[in-house]
Amino acid sequence: MPPIPTNLWLNHPLNQNPQIDSSASFVEYLRWLRIRRENPDNKNPQIGLVNNGEVLELLDKIEQKSNYSSRLKTLTDRTRKLATESFSVKAPWRIRVGGMRGPESMLIPAFDALGMPYIPSTTLKGVAREMAERDPNTTPEDVRNIFGDLEPTASMGKVIFLDAYPLAVENKQAGLTPDMANEIWKWQGDEPPNYKTNPNVFLSLLQPTFVIGLRKGINCSDEIIERVKKWLLQGLLQGIGSRVNSGYGELKLRPQELRNIPHEQRPIKNPVILSVPFEIKGQLIHGRQKFSGWELKNNKNHENNNWKQPGKSESELRPIAFRSMLRYWFRAFALGVLPSKRVRQLEGAIFGTIEPKAKTGLFRIEIVDVEDDQENEQAGRLILRHSGLTENNKSQRINIAQLLKNLTWMMFHLGGIGQGARRPCYQRNSNPWYRGCNLTPIRENITPNSEINIWRLPTSPDEFKTQFQSRLQEFYKYLSRIHGQELNEKNPREVIRCTSEIWSESIDINCRIVVVNKRILSTVIPNKPFALQILAEQFHNLESETETDSDAKNLCGGVNEDQYQVNGQTIRRDAIPSPVWICNLQRYQVVTVFGGTQSPRSEYLTQLQASADNYVTLWG
Repeated sequence: MPPIPTNLWLNHPLNQNPQIDSSASFVEYLRWLRIRRENPDNKNPQIGLVNNGEVLELLDKIEQKSNYSSRLKTLTDRTRKLATESFSVKAPWRIRVGGMRGPESMLIPAFDALGMPYIPSTTLKGVAREMAERDPNTTPEDVRNIFGDLEPTASMGKVIFLDAYPLAVENKQAGLTPDMANEIWKWQGDEPPNYKTNPNVFLSLLQPTFVIGLRKGINCSDEIIERVKKWLLQGLLQGIGSRVNSGYGELKLRPQELRNIPHEQRPIKNPVILSVPFEIKGQLIHGRQKFSGWELKNNKNHENNNWKQPGKSESELRPIAFRSMLRYWFRAFALGVLPSKRVRQLEGAIFGTIEPKAKTGLFRIEIVDVEDDQENEQAGRLILRHSGLTENNKSQRINIAQLLKNLTWMMFHLGGIGQGARRPCYQRNSNPWYRGCNLTPIRENITPNSEINIWRLPTSPDEFKTQFQSRLQEFYKYLSRIHGQELNEKNPREVIRCTSEIWSESIDINCRIVVVNKRILSTVIPNKPFALQILAEQFHNLESETETDSDAKNLCGGVNEDQYQVNGQTIRRDAIPSPVWICNLQRYQVVTVFGGTQSPRSEYLTQLQASADNYVTLWG
């Protein structure tokens, strides 16, 4: 077996036991590592970090040894001394500000010349200027006079923005921690998106506090400083940096500083669309990763040193997880009635996109009142807010709000979220002790109060059908308005030709959604709901009855590569997610089956119907 790999800076031939300088920043080592990865003979032109494991291993060592406190104290003290007006803002969750290229700049947030994380002054100026341009009481001439301009003639602004550095109080590295991005669904032109996980480790700042400084320039008055401060606070409240659509970048004044600002000058957040307290039980949402050692990817590849570092995942209630799930169900329902090209356009407009051009979405997501102290359980409040893009368009704001309210309801009643989202939570006799996920709204605390009746859970499958179809009709009603043309969900399209091996994750003509229950089970499996028990039995039967895993994979998906035959041609498949979603609502389960018209999924539905006390069709 080859030796376990390490970062080159940890295993330099001239210094096998390097001593880490506690004042050196993470990015200094990262830049050196990039240089060491360059291959001068060009036989292997790879430049940069080899894999996520090296990033995690490097950061793990730096977190143990480095301490930025002294340097950051110098920088934040300097800001307070130079500034005419200074204040502190705290990120309730994470923030990423910076470039997107190169191994050190992609590990956002931005770093200054010495490798300290910070918010550049140009970013702060841009945020304040954008808010000023939206202010109905401010003319374009006022904006140019205060912020300066290059055209038609170059002119200096009246306010100087200082770089903002984080306080290093609770964390020696000012909150610099591993983060995870995983683009699961990727559009291919105008075809429906393909499933392909692509996890990448990067860095963000976790709950940092920044010191912000404004300094008077030439001919700057106290009134101008106060106006700029208000605009800047308003922009910081909406979020800055990259991935704002996903909940990153929101900054808030600390309570002790907010009390010193007159009420009329305090920043105002965008209106709330919906506020839903919730609980999660099961495999939970994961996003943070820590170094946990190297593993060989495949024992057959020893000679290639094909190592990987999976990392140790930590649960974290992430706004991006909820946004991704809302996006998933929007796409699934929209694809059933609209061409893929139009769905992609609408999805990008509503949720935001980075391809082919970066766009901000029409709403923001926040997670507040977070509780995740109990093992296998998390809780919080999901808040959907309008973005600033709809503030001058009342009809658009109404349509988006109503569409999102109904979409959020369906998300809570069709599946879970995070790891194991497609299965209800049940207990096992071995590690992991829990599989699947139960995502439950705390129905009596929904706000606005007018929404509570809509969220009350019906007592029977027939009553649930009435409520589900009402929510679905409302969703398509407002989707029609946003699309600009009436849609007929009663005549769904076929997104792709459905077979046993091929299906579309869309609510189309081949999809089936049913609600089922059974009072007494012949074989009791602890905490495993009826619909899941039937699915597991059929899956294991397919595994034992066939020579390949393809039939079982056609029912429940799978991570192992397999193959099937089409007209004598062998088609290979990588990992595919399960086409069956099961949501446990205690009294009954809601089951969504993509491609439910084809075997073996159609047989599952037949068996489910034959075994259930109640079997009610919601779609199909």
